[in-house]
Amino acid sequence: MAKGKTEESVSGWLMALGVLFMLFGLVMIVHPIASTFAVAMLFGLLILFCGIAQIVFAFLAKKWSGFMLALLLGLVFLVAGGVLLFSPLHGVLTLTLLLGAFMLVAGCIKIAMSQAMKAWANSGWLMFDGFLSILLGVLIIMAWPSDSVWVMGLLVGINLLFGGITYLLLGMAEKEG
Repeated sequence: MAKGKTEESVSGWLMALGVLFMLFGLVMIVHPIASTFAVAMLFGLLILFCGIAQIVFAFLAKKWSGFMLALLLGLVFLVAGGVLLFSPLHGVLTLTLLLGAFMLVAGCIKIAMSQAMKAWANSGWLMFDGFLSILLGVLIIMAWPSDSVWVMGLLVGINLLFGGITYLLLGMAEKEG
């Protein structure tokens, strides 16, 4: 039976996503300290932007009963984003610990996904990626806080590289199947 356009599109997107993840992962591995601080600064900008949007919303809906809480939430976002932008080392310490927890959870989800995709060729790579994510999460938490300035960039780079390889292999298997 011929593959439909949707399946071909999915395999193409998986392969493109795989290549993109691999490229970003390699850049992060080569420049771990810069990557760590770049992630913190980007996250700070995003949180700062969300704080501004939250404050704008609060003033646009100031007759709303939740005005003060919406304004307070916006101010909390501004402070958190400001800390990440203007005191990135403190932000990196916090983000590194959160990253370790995130990778543990993401690894468990990847393993569950691999079980749901058992019929796919190369789905074992997704399980491997899940176990790798869990291992990296444990390493991050164990190295915290002393290795925080480089560990986030390096380990996220490794995670992206292997995630990219996984997506590329899944896309190639789906395209062939």
